[in-house]
Amino acid sequence: MGVAEEDDFGQLFRPGPLARAKLALWGLAERVFPPAQDAGAWGERWAARLLRACGCAILERNARPTRRGEIDLVARRRGVILFVEVKTRGNARLGRPLDAVDARKRENARKAAAHWLAQRRLAEAPHRFDAVEVVGSPGRRPLLRWVRRLRMPRA
Repeated sequence: MGVAEEDDFGQLFRPGPLARAKLALWGLAERVFPPAQDAGAWGERWAARLLRACGCAILERNARPTRRGEIDLVARRRGVILFVEVKTRGNARLGRPLDAVDARKRENARKAAAHWLAQRRLAEAPHRFDAVEVVGSPGRRPLLRWVRRLRMPRA
């Protein structure tokens, strides 16, 4: 399925061969039919592809449970709800995309997730915070990094 190792931000997950093959097919299709979207939407689409290839069901995209909070992707994997922050960069010369996810942004994500769960009466459901880094630009297959169990500030 995949391999996990520790990372500064959480647990870095590396997809297995089947997931990598699915992503390669999507990359080939994107070369034939290039996207006409902005880089952020393109990155979120690739992040959703990565999650689906690794066995996740996408429940919602760009969820806005509060006026201030947005959750890029809400997914479910093995009964656990995943709140996924997606960060896209054209290249990694200025650092990793997750460097832009500071403590305030993580706190806003935690609050938005709590509202999302409460609105659906799922406050007791198992959940966690993940992130996907997307490095590249539309028309090419990106470098994807899935960080599971993103370190979050305590409530």
